Amino acid sequence: MTKTDIKFINHASVLISHGDIKILSDPWYNGPVFHNGWRLLHEIEEKKVIDILKTVTHIFISHEHPDHFNTSFFLNQNIKSILTKKNVEILFQHTKDKRVYKFLKKNGYNVKEFKSDEKIDLGNDLQAKIIKHDFYDSSLILKTPVIKILNLNDCPMREEQEIIKFKKKHGPFDVLLTQFSYAAWKGGVDNKNYRESAAEEKLDSIEKQSNILNCKFVIPFASFVYFSNELNFYMNDSINTPEKIVKKLSGKKYNIVFLSPGEIQDLSNLKQKQSSLDFWKKEYDNINLKHKDKFEQSINLENLNLNYKNYRDKIYKKNSKFLIYFLKKIKLMNLFQSINIKLYDHEKTYNYSIFSGLTESTSKEIDVIMHSQSLAFIFKNEFGFDTLTVNGCFECSQKGFSKLSKSFAVGSLNALGLALNFNLLFKPQIVLLFLIKLKKVLSKLV
Repeated sequence: MTKTDIKFINHASVLISHGDIKILSDPWYNGPVFHNGWRLLHEIEEKKVIDILKTVTHIFISHEHPDHFNTSFFLNQNIKSILTKKNVEILFQHTKDKRVYKFLKKNGYNVKEFKSDEKIDLGNDLQAKIIKHDFYDSSLILKTPVIKILNLNDCPMREEQEIIKFKKKHGPFDVLLTQFSYAAWKGGVDNKNYRESAAEEKLDSIEKQSNILNCKFVIPFASFVYFSNELNFYMNDSINTPEKIVKKLSGKKYNIVFLSPGEIQDLSNLKQKQSSLDFWKKEYDNINLKHKDKFEQSINLENLNLNYKNYRDKIYKKNSKFLIYFLKKIKLMNLFQSINIKLYDHEKTYNYSIFSGLTESTSKEIDVIMHSQSLAFIFKNEFGFDTLTVNGCFECSQKGFSKLSKSFAVGSLNALGLALNFNLLFKPQIVLLFLIKLKKVLSKLV
């Protein structure tokens, strides 16, 4: 019977080998992501990456976030040369916008799109299935005659009923790979309670996933990062560590196994190595000594408003201008209301409206504080607001975060290939999901 091995590479990247089939997941190995907001605890030099890629037959990309779909990796000419010459097949979920698919095709890659729940035979009795989650995420199921693996990465599957529903459809699993710490803004400098609560919720999610899915082994991963900007560095104060996870979840009916970079194990007989725990303890103990990113350049008001005009034109082109105006008039919904934004680097407050841009304000009521580079990034990229909420390089009140979300989240909607128009009324589940997520965040901002 063919043996199935796992080699841990970094963060959410593992190499699963079954005979001649070798599937690499979510390659990101160096450099900052999320607009200079995250870095890896441990980077891997390119030579080692190249050696790994020479053995790969497939690459699974779970979703478009840069710690999973890292464009710098795929644009690296040395990497591109190897992957295209070997005709490595990139496995990705089917999406409406096809942005990732088009990017990879344009750069000469061999891409295989999976419809949700579509089963593909990769050879050597190895079957693969990609499952779509939430707005944009996806998980990977790999099944051989003797083992069944779920790579959940950071898919938001937390509630008991949601996990039970997943199990009814896809069955139990022998091995689970899942995220083990929080990975987004959690309430600002003074809201440590929120971060501590978020860390505990991750522990609770791991336990629910593992128990309900009847897992024998659990490999926590996809959290080997630190918040690397001087504006978000405080968020490292409550992150989960391997040491904490092992202490909290040891003695369960499933076995927790942390792997270190380059470590290879048989997936049918995983064992925790003390050397791996020691490796990560050293990395986490040294977080305060690691590199801090900084927004060096300030964007002046004139250029910010030029960026805003381009942003506004794109929003009006993709969405119903009439509906945006109409929703603003419904005060109860508080959509597209003006926002008072203080910019750290300007030391000034501006009133922002999607209808009129930025104007200097003397108001003492501040909804959000950020750097001018963060605001420019939102204006320049549809995914800009999503990036800001992940990198956490801002300070915000409960009311301010609600206003911020209800104005700028339209860009995130467009990034998913959706639009704010009357057709959205026939997709109430999308609106409901957004409101549920927003309500959950606001409930923590006290």
